[in-house]
Amino acid sequence: MTTETKYTTQDILRGVALSDNKIINHLYSVNFRTIRHLVVSNNGNESDAQDVFQETLVVLFSKVRREELELTCSLSTYLYSIARNIWIKELSKRKRKPESLENDELFVNTDHSIIDIIELNERLLLYRDKFEELSDDCKKVLRMFLNNVPIKEITSLMGYSSDQHTKNRRFRCKKSLIQRIVNSSTYKELGYEKNNDY
Repeated sequence: MTTETKYTTQDILRGVALSDNKIINHLYSVNFRTIRHLVVSNNGNESDAQDVFQETLVVLFSKVRREELELTCSLSTYLYSIARNIWIKELSKRKRKPESLENDELFVNTDHSIIDIIELNERLLLYRDKFEELSDDCKKVLRMFLNNVPIKEITSLMGYSSDQHTKNRRFRCKKSLIQRIVNSSTYKELGYEKNNDY
């Protein structure tokens, strides 16, 4: 099994920080089968397994880039534990129970910041989905505001009659985006309505 001994943990973490495709492929070849088994044997399918693996890598990238990763187990066990958290959260959204995770020997408790990252990713996906539903006009206006384009410039570029009209337009677009987010089933499933997080 030369693939498993090809890189040290430090090589892998360095490669993750640099988004090195060889390292990503290595992580896939070493870890996907175990994560696939976790998902498929607990009310999931192949597509779910792929999604969980991708989300697991996103969490790993985030931890490495923030320099917050302190391994107290093997990297494979750590990835499995992240995947397990992601899949349990997904099953709870689907109102289904895991079948074989009670006495899970591969599982280690991962810190709370991983759950925070998973939730942040879910929020970003929800935000992006609802942002894409806005009119082209609204998307342009909000993007320019996010990129700190001066109001006078936005007024000119959008052909609006005044800076006040531009501000009103931004307000209406932002309000429309928030309403779309709050009214979505995903927002309710994730329990954000209780916390008024948006």
